[in-house]
Amino acid sequence: MAGPGPTRFTLGTGDEAMRRIACGLIVMVLVTLGGCAMGQSGRDVRAGAWAANYTEDYIYDYWIQTVSGKDTGVGGIQVKEFSRGGTSGSICCSRMPGVGQTIKVVWRVGGRQDDKSMWKTYSRDVVVKGTMPKPGYKLQSYLVVRFFPNHEIETELLSGDGDLGPGNPRMDRIFFVGPRVMRQKGE
Repeated sequence: MAGPGPTRFTLGTGDEAMRRIACGLIVMVLVTLGGCAMGQSGRDVRAGAWAANYTEDYIYDYWIQTVSGKDTGVGGIQVKEFSRGGTSGSICCSRMPGVGQTIKVVWRVGGRQDDKSMWKTYSRDVVVKGTMPKPGYKLQSYLVVRFFPNHEIETELLSGDGDLGPGNPRMDRIFFVGPRVMRQKGE
């Protein structure tokens, strides 16, 4: 007499239900992870940069990097001293980290007649403040980089779907015709 054959597991109705639940959970986890990855890139913004210089340093150029050191393509050149207007030309436009994310601002300071070997380079990690544009916005957003004494800086994103004119209290008066107003860090 032969003994019992090998044991075979079959998927009965209870096993089939458990398999479907497990597959459903795996699919939900993958969808959630994919959504998180998409959300990360959704925190970036396409922006140009404007500089407001509240120092008497001549800033030859500045550029924005990710915290890991990757250039974003956003920056500016020839930021005049406050007494000479305090603004700059800009390099427009590219994707960069948005509001709430940390960026690195790198800038070079030197006298207008100094040789490049005399210039000093500074960098600071700073959290982008401001407001992200609404989905589907059409107008350009701008990162305002503010330079203060003692090589302090701050950055603020001004959304392209908002008011970028003199009526906006977040816009520095330095960008408009009329008296320049010295701004302090944190204002």
